[in-house]
Amino acid sequence: MLKQKTIKRKITYTGVGLHTGNATSVTFLPAPVDFGVTFIRTDLPGKPKIPASISHVFSVIRGTTIGVGEARVHTVEHICSALLGLGIDNVIIEIDANEPPVADGSAIAFVETLLNSGIEEQNAPKKILRLSEPVLYKANETEIRMDPSDSLTIHCQLLYDHPLLNKQEATFEIEPKTYIHEIAPARTFCFDYEVEALKRKGLAKGGSLDNAVVVGMDRIYNKEKTLRFPDEFVRHKILDFLGDLYLSGREIRGNIHAIRLGHGHNINFVKEILKAGELIHG
Repeated sequence: MLKQKTIKRKITYTGVGLHTGNATSVTFLPAPVDFGVTFIRTDLPGKPKIPASISHVFSVIRGTTIGVGEARVHTVEHICSALLGLGIDNVIIEIDANEPPVADGSAIAFVETLLNSGIEEQNAPKKILRLSEPVLYKANETEIRMDPSDSLTIHCQLLYDHPLLNKQEATFEIEPKTYIHEIAPARTFCFDYEVEALKRKGLAKGGSLDNAVVVGMDRIYNKEKTLRFPDEFVRHKILDFLGDLYLSGREIRGNIHAIRLGHGHNINFVKEILKAGELIHG
C-alpha cells in the first residue's frame, strides 16, 4: 500500500514575489492524514485559509491564483509542483503576503526546502486517481490527452513561431528522483517584448534576470547567457502543468500527451479528469 506523506518539521523559505515584488515568506508545517494542502494568509485579519484545490482557483493569468473570499495567493504552481514531484500529500503553508517567493524562477528552492525538512510516511493510503478510458481535452491549438496507466508519464510539445524556441518536446515518467534532477531546476521564461507589457499591467514587479529566462530574437539575456537544459522551456511547461495537476487533490496515474500547455488549459483539463477518473486508495 502506498501511504500518504507529510513533512517532518516546520521550515521557512523567504524571498520576493514575481508579479507583486512583495517581500514574502512561506512556512511549511506538517499536516495530518487526509488534510491535503492549505495556504494560510498570516498577514490578513483572521488568517484566512485557502485550500490548494481546483475548486478554489480564482485566476489563471500569468500563473495560477487561488482564493477564498477576498483572500488570494498568486502563482502557487511552483510550490504545488514541488509537492507533487516529491509525493507529499499533506502540508500546511503559512504565507505572509499574497504571493510565494519566486526564488530563481524554478521549483528547486522549494524542493530543497522540503527535503531539508524531511518527508515522513503516514498511516493512511494515498488517494489515487486512475482512468478506465482515455480523456481528451482540446481548445484552439491546445490538446491534452490522458490514457490509463499505472504510473504518471508526460510527453509535452512546446511550439512557438520563434527562431530560438520553435519546437521543443520532452518525455518524463514522474517520480521523485527524475523530478528533482530533470524538472525542478527548469526556470520560468518570457520574451523580451513581453517585459514592458507585463509591467504596464502591474505584473512582473519582482521579475529580474535572476528569476526568469528572458528570450530575445537571437539571444538569451540572462547573465549566464545559457540554459540549464537545451530544452529548459518545455521542461518548465511540464513543471507548471504538474503544479496545476496537483490541485486535483489526488495522486494522478496516467500517460499524458500535451501540446501547447497553459494554466487555463491545465485547469480545465484537471476538471475533466476529475469527472472521468476513478478514485482508489493506496
